[in-house]
Amino acid sequence: MQKNNMTRLQIMILGVLSAFGPLALDLYLPGLPVLQRELHTTATMTQLSITADMFGLAIGQVVVGPLSDRLGRKMPLIYGIAAFTIASFGIAMSDNIGMIIVLRLIQGLGGATGIVLSLAMITDSFDGIQLTRNVAINQTINGIFPILAPVLGGVLIALADWRSAFWLLGGLGLIIVLLIIFKLPETNLDRQNGSLKETFGRFKSILENRYFMAMTLIQGFMMSALFAYIAGSSFVLQDLYGLSVPAFSGVYALNGFGILLGASLSGKLAEKYSAWQILKWFMMFSMVGGLLLIVSLFLPKSIWLTILAFFLIVAPVGGINSMTTALAMAREHQDAGTASGILGLTRFAMGGIMSPLVGLGGTTTMVPLVIVIVVVQLLGAGIYAVMQHKQPA
Repeated sequence: MQKNNMTRLQIMILGVLSAFGPLALDLYLPGLPVLQRELHTTATMTQLSITADMFGLAIGQVVVGPLSDRLGRKMPLIYGIAAFTIASFGIAMSDNIGMIIVLRLIQGLGGATGIVLSLAMITDSFDGIQLTRNVAINQTINGIFPILAPVLGGVLIALADWRSAFWLLGGLGLIIVLLIIFKLPETNLDRQNGSLKETFGRFKSILENRYFMAMTLIQGFMMSALFAYIAGSSFVLQDLYGLSVPAFSGVYALNGFGILLGASLSGKLAEKYSAWQILKWFMMFSMVGGLLLIVSLFLPKSIWLTILAFFLIVAPVGGINSMTTALAMAREHQDAGTASGILGLTRFAMGGIMSPLVGLGGTTTMVPLVIVIVVVQLLGAGIYAVMQHKQPA
């Protein structure tokens, strides 16, 4: 297979694209309680705006991935980010929660192209240890956004309102479209020649790959803990513990820094240890955070214990995502777009389910959040344990 030479700037653009869809989740989180009050809606309806975006991110990836194996990566990327941009401007001008939920779905569908195709383009261009390292770099750049987004969102919402976050997303979308057009190459040099039916039919062979699906499910369950945190943390920290919007943004940024640190560390560890070993270590740290969250339920309210638990749950996700992605994609160069789409579908569909589950208990208790996080962590650990004896030599 012919490989491409990608510049450092192009790798950075791909990293930004991988985070561009999820950025829409993080930027307006500090404004969720304000949005709920202003639009006279419920916590569940507000959290459905997160769910809609997550399902858009999931569905978009599983459609665009296979199409890009046949049609190329660049043009679907341009159209997807353009749709994201238009939806962002639409949300900024909307006063109806139902319309916002619909536009969030469209925003997710458009943003999904950045996630699935940035990974596919890296897989097109690298293999072996270079693939593992560049996936880690991609996730490190991705990890910068959870640090900046809530801080910037908190400032914007404090100075203006929640709509300003979506005006900013629309403006960034315009810039990204131009960067794709003028700076990114077409990396799919070995396009499939079969029919569209055959292209989507390749899902079957990938789904039958037990090793790929094990990595996909481990990633999905461990990422679900992150999505549960995203859906519930603003209500827990602001409503239950009384943190201000700027203080919440600071805590959220700290956890974003943890994701960045985890992704960066995983790339360095990959030079000495196997991806399988590194994955185990990060999963263990995340589960310690889940245990601390359980302990916090039986002690007098301690915001510092809860913050520590959230950090230990969230920070390892950067390393977990990097290693499961590299392990899964290493064997799927021929169908990189399709494989990347399956990874994304699993991750965000499962994450979308977490949001309303967390909201079932309302905003007066964190018990549903704790239950969701601990259960998905145990499921991820169970799959790892089953597959441990089947790891590559």
